[in-house]
Amino acid sequence: MLLRFPTNKCCEHCEYWRTLFFLLGLFFLSDSLYADSPPPYIDIHQGEVIAFSVSVNPDVKSVVGEFRGESVSFFKSNQNEYTALIGADLAQPLEEMPFVITEKSEKRENRHERIVQILPTEFGVERFSVPKNKVDLDEKTAVRVEKEATRFKQTFSKSFNERLWQSAFIVPVVGKRAGTFGQKRVINGQEKNPHTGEDIKAPLGTEVIASNDGKVVLSGDFFFNGISIVIDHGGGLFTMYFHLSEIKVKAGDFVTQGEGIGKVGQTGRATGPHLHWGARLHGARVDPFALIKAISEMPIIDNG
Repeated sequence: MLLRFPTNKCCEHCEYWRTLFFLLGLFFLSDSLYADSPPPYIDIHQGEVIAFSVSVNPDVKSVVGEFRGESVSFFKSNQNEYTALIGADLAQPLEEMPFVITEKSEKRENRHERIVQILPTEFGVERFSVPKNKVDLDEKTAVRVEKEATRFKQTFSKSFNERLWQSAFIVPVVGKRAGTFGQKRVINGQEKNPHTGEDIKAPLGTEVIASNDGKVVLSGDFFFNGISIVIDHGGGLFTMYFHLSEIKVKAGDFVTQGEGIGKVGQTGRATGPHLHWGARLHGARVDPFALIKAISEMPIIDNG
């Protein structure tokens, strides 16, 4: 249909039509600009954790996400609001990545996307020396290390769908934070993998507690990590406790926040007594102190 704009000055409705067409033009122009505009950015640094919330209609029953090829769990954090934790791996390339969010109700699914922009973090370099056999591995030890790495990988590959924690995470031991998370390691003059956790220096035998509720999914004595515990907190979130002198729990045990799970040691490849405290979120190696910060700043309501 062809719409004609009246131009005869004798028409008493000219001003009306001019105004109408002008407003319609603005409407369609703004709609076109909005459709072509990129989705809002979410900035996150390497090794960082952030809480991301979406407001939804009252009929929405659940929200799921996908980031870095991993499923992301959302939980209800307020009336008509769902929140998810997302983390950038400490070695994540500096790039823009899609974060796909799907809102589900009984009658429909609404899918939309945000762009996550990965920003750099300066981690520094850590240099230290250990006995030669802790770096230059013989064939038997190399086989052992490979098998242990596979066990850890399998452990992190599955997690409880629902979150098992209800409150902010806490530091698992009283001691001095070393600031070693993410640092490039040079051991006996050889460049090795970056440090994936935070070291907390404390006297030998200091009690180590669970940083939050969860299930122990791995425990044992490992070549590099020493006597270790891994706790699954649900929703793809794990915390790790390495170099212990002893443990008080075993795989399959459910633990509560603040419960004693072991004692500080220097087992495995360690230069002195300390706790290596690590965190994994949807497969990303993240700073556990960033996890504390992200969760402490967001509202949390009970699963029930």
